[in-house]
Amino acid sequence: MRGMRRGSVLGPLLLIAVGVLFLLVETSRLNLSRFWEWYGHWWPMLLVAAGIVLLAEWTFDQFHLRDPQRPPYRRSVGFGVFLLLFFLVLAGVIGHHITAGERWDNGGWHFDQENLDEFFGDKHESDQTLDLAFPVGGSVAVVNPRGDVTIDGTSDDGRIHIAEHKQVYAHSDPDADSKTRQLSPAVAREGAAVSVNIAALDGASADLVLTVPAAAAIQVNANRGDIHVASIKAPVVVTANHGDIELFAITGPATAHINNGGSSISAHSMGSGIAIEGHASDVTLSEIAGAVSITGEFFGTTHLEHINGSVHLHTSRTDLQIARLDGEVESVPNEDLMVDQAVGPFALTTSNRNIRLDRIAGDVAVTDRNGTIELTAAPPLGAITLEDRNGSVKLILPEHAGFSVQANTSNGNIDTDFPLSIQGSENHKSVNGTVGAGGSLLRITTTNSDISIDKGTVLPLPPLPPAPPKLTLAPAQPPRAPHVGKAKGAGVPAP
Repeated sequence: MRGMRRGSVLGPLLLIAVGVLFLLVETSRLNLSRFWEWYGHWWPMLLVAAGIVLLAEWTFDQFHLRDPQRPPYRRSVGFGVFLLLFFLVLAGVIGHHITAGERWDNGGWHFDQENLDEFFGDKHESDQTLDLAFPVGGSVAVVNPRGDVTIDGTSDDGRIHIAEHKQVYAHSDPDADSKTRQLSPAVAREGAAVSVNIAALDGASADLVLTVPAAAAIQVNANRGDIHVASIKAPVVVTANHGDIELFAITGPATAHINNGGSSISAHSMGSGIAIEGHASDVTLSEIAGAVSITGEFFGTTHLEHINGSVHLHTSRTDLQIARLDGEVESVPNEDLMVDQAVGPFALTTSNRNIRLDRIAGDVAVTDRNGTIELTAAPPLGAITLEDRNGSVKLILPEHAGFSVQANTSNGNIDTDFPLSIQGSENHKSVNGTVGAGGSLLRITTTNSDISIDKGTVLPLPPLPPAPPKLTLAPAQPPRAPHVGKAKGAGVPAP
């Protein structure tokens, strides 16, 4: 007699698990981004759990089939269960590479003729130089599909100097010579605009170093390579699809597009701010005069320091706005977010992170979930709003500050060093009152945790620091004798 078939419980268990996850996400009990980061790392445990379930079923069946009174049966896993497992594994693999900041054409995901040429061909290297005339007030646009681009605004003869290092992989010398010739820069001029283009060849790359006049406006597009730009007084626009970006001593406004989760961008001594868009690993900015805007997804450390202008950092999980940053910002995904010495209006919205804010002056508004908030407010106090969910809130105020406060917590306690009366029941506590002569209104709300309002010795931030000295990109000129009737700004040597 043929044995009966019994279905495995693996399929129902998988469906229940998927349903519970969807329910937690829809009810905001589980952060979707945080889940993908976790699942992308631990998805192999799904196969381990499935194997344990099947092994437990087999052991159970072997024990009960010893009873001759039980009819024989066979345990089966349907095609639908295998299909569901396949899609869950595929989602885990994709989640791992997305949360790691990788694209389908990066690293091991990318395989084309270029890889074959580099693997089977011989490497050939050569160098080439060019000197070009450059129109006054002109611009330079560089397009390099494969290779680094370095631009330095230190040309003192009004010309563009190009140094190119070529690398080609070829099966024969004639093929190598042909590729080398095709890699020569294609230079075009239209009015005051000069363009330098490198051909896209499989198995070939070219590193470019351009020395240009400091007044040249710069535009660079590098598909696979790093970008370095320094000592430019005009606007700079750069795009790196698979490489790092480094900017230094840029007087004009800068815009950077970076499109690789494993790449990094850094900018230092910027005279007119910077706007960054895309996705990358680390972001490092310091000594910036002007506004900073950072929009996209950043998977490494974001470190900002000494920004004499507004700051706006926007990702899918965090939105941070600061009027001025005298100290620093340190932000790492899934870890603490720290801000030290900033001037408001200050606004922060995030979740699943602990927040530590030290010496923040002016208006402050913070919204968090599943994390703690710790704020040390520097004088003069502004309006402060702190909203948390499933996290404690700690507020440290100047010892002799005057303010009004409205604080509420559910399932938590309130503690304060100030002469304030705590009211409420065991499940809900609140504080409503005025300290000193009153002043700014402080609103604090949290659930399932505590609130503390403490006194501290908090020094005020210094006034607006003086503007940084202008960058000297050319030898200083001797002073000229004053001339009556000279227009403002005259006498400054032309770039």
